[in-house]
Amino acid sequence: MEHTYTRPLSDEELRRHLDANDTVVFKDAPVRWQEIERQVERLGFGERFIVSSTKGKHGRACKIRPLTPSV
Repeated sequence: MEHTYTRPLSDEELRRHLDANDTVVFKDAPVRWQEIERQVERLGFGERFIVSSTKGKHGRACKIRPLTPSV
């Protein structure tokens, strides 16, 4: 499932999404993708998820997605 936020998530909030193998998108959130990547790694999910960043006509976005989609 994909969830979109405009704010950073606490460790507890993000952990719930990562445990559920969700995709999390941050649209125009006041946080850099490197910070989100460090948070994912600190929570122990660095091997299971990839963090990417995009910049387009609709603004900036950062996405955390599972390396293998849930079935």
